[in-house]
Amino acid sequence: MAFACIFVPDFPVQAVVRLEPDLRGKPVVIYQGAPPLTRVFGTNSAARDMGVESGMTKLQAEACGAIEWRWRSALQEATAQAALLDCAWTISPRIEQGPKRAEESLLDTVVLDIEGCEKLFGSYLKIANDLKRVAAEVGFETQVAIAGNPEAAICAARGFAEITVIPEGKEAQVLGKLSLSLLALPTELLETLHRWGVHTCGEFAALPEIAVIERLGQEGKQWHQLARGSEVRQLIPQDFPSQFEEGMDLDFPVDLLESLLFVVNRLLEQLCLRLRMHVLATSELKITLTLQPGDSRGKNTEALLHIRTLRLPVPAKEAKFLLKLLQLDLQAHPPGAPVTKLHIVAVPTRSRTRQLGLFLPLSPEPEALEITLARIENTVGEGRVGAPALMDSHRPGAFQQERFVLREASGEFTKAAEHSVHPVLRIFRPPLPAKVELKEKKPAAVVCEGAKKAVLAHAGPFRAKGGWWSESPWARDEWDVLIPSLRPKYESSFANTSNKKEETALYRIYLDLRSNSWFVEGIYD
Repeated sequence: MAFACIFVPDFPVQAVVRLEPDLRGKPVVIYQGAPPLTRVFGTNSAARDMGVESGMTKLQAEACGAIEWRWRSALQEATAQAALLDCAWTISPRIEQGPKRAEESLLDTVVLDIEGCEKLFGSYLKIANDLKRVAAEVGFETQVAIAGNPEAAICAARGFAEITVIPEGKEAQVLGKLSLSLLALPTELLETLHRWGVHTCGEFAALPEIAVIERLGQEGKQWHQLARGSEVRQLIPQDFPSQFEEGMDLDFPVDLLESLLFVVNRLLEQLCLRLRMHVLATSELKITLTLQPGDSRGKNTEALLHIRTLRLPVPAKEAKFLLKLLQLDLQAHPPGAPVTKLHIVAVPTRSRTRQLGLFLPLSPEPEALEITLARIENTVGEGRVGAPALMDSHRPGAFQQERFVLREASGEFTKAAEHSVHPVLRIFRPPLPAKVELKEKKPAAVVCEGAKKAVLAHAGPFRAKGGWWSESPWARDEWDVLIPSLRPKYESSFANTSNKKEETALYRIYLDLRSNSWFVEGIYD
C-alpha cells in the first residue's frame, strides 16, 4: 500500500493569500475575535520573523512592524479546503480529509491512496511533484509526503518541508526525528511524555509496547504505533462535489460595481481553474452577495442577500466570458446596498465538444452571441430578448419568449437531406379586415382592400374557442379559401393590378364570432 499526503502550512493565511496574490511574500497576520478580545490566530513565516506570535493582541502584533492583516474567514477556509481536495482528485479517486486539529479546527491536510497510480503517472517522486505543482496552480505552498500508511504520510508531510518519500519499512527510522507535537497528541498525554523525558517520535517508539499499554491504555498503544509509523487503516473516501464554490469576506463594504467585479474576477479565475483540473465546465452560475445591514437611521439591521443566477446556453469554463455575463447582469440588477461578502457557486457539467458538418452554415460563437444578447437585454429590458416559441394552446398567435440558443450549441444537428417540407401560413399582422359574401352559409366571395375575389374552392369551417374562464374569451370559425390573386406571391394585400397575369392563392380567413367580423389572417406558401 502507498499513501500520499498534502499539507498546507499556515493554512488560515494561505486561504486568504490564494485569493489575494498581492499579499504573497509579505508578512500576513490573521485576527480572530471581536474587539477588545481580538487575538492573532494565524501568521506566515514572514510575520513570525518579525516577532508576531499566535495569541498576541492586535496592538502587540502591530507593534512588531508593518504587517498586512485580515480577519479569519470560515468561508474562505472552507473553499480553500475544497480546492485542496480538487488537487488530490487529479491523481486518485480515493481521497480523505486529514484529521482536524482540535485546538485550531483546521482542515489543512488531505490524504490519497496512490496504490497503482505509478502505472499512470510515473514514480512516487513524480506523483509527489505533480501534487505540489497542481497545488501551486491554485495558490498553495504545500508539503507533500508519501509513505506506506496514511498516518505516517500525515506525520511526514507536517514534519518535513517540501517533498518526502519514505521507503517501505523505513517509517520508524524517518519519523523518529520528528517532535511529538506533530502527532497531535492530547495535551495531557504530551505533558506526561515530556515529564518522562520523551520529546521525539523516536524516543516514544523506543519504549516497550507492553509498558506503554500498562500505563497509558489502548489509546497509548495507538499513539505508540503512530510514532513508529506502523498503524494501518483504510481511508474513508470523500464524495466528488456536486458543485464548486468560491467565496470571500470583504474587510470593508464595497458599493462600486467596478471594485466588486475586481473581486468577482479573482473568484471566477479560481473556479474555472478548478473546473479545468477535472476537465469540466459549468452550465449554471449563482452569485450571492451579502449586503451591509442597516441604513443611515439605524433601521433594517438584518443582513440582506442579493442572489443572481445565470443559466448558460453552452457549458463554459472561461473566466473572462463568465465575468462579462455577470457584469451585464449586475448592471441590470445592481445590489441595493454595499456588499460585505461574495459567494459564487458553479454547477459542473461535461465540457462542450463540437464537430460541425461540412455542409452546415457558419454561425457565431455561442459565447460571443450570449454576450451580445445580454447587452441587448440590458438595454431594452429583461424578458424582451429571445426566440419566440409556440405555447401549448389553441389560441391563435399564442407564443412566448424563450432563451435563444444556437442549434449547434444545443447539440441538435439535423442533416439537410432530412429536412421535410411543410406548408407555411404567412400571417398578416394585423389581420386584414374583410367582407365575405355567403352562399348556403359558405364563402362565395371575399372583398378586401377594395378588391372582390370569387371563391374557387373552400374548406371549413374549423371552429375554435377558448379562454371562456378568463377575462379575454375568444371564438372564431376558420376557412381555407382558394381565390384569384393579382399580386405576386407572399404579398399581403388584395390591391388590383391589371397588368399582371391572374394567379390563384390559398388564404386563411376567419369569422370572429364575438364581434361578427371577418378577417384575412394570412396566405399559404
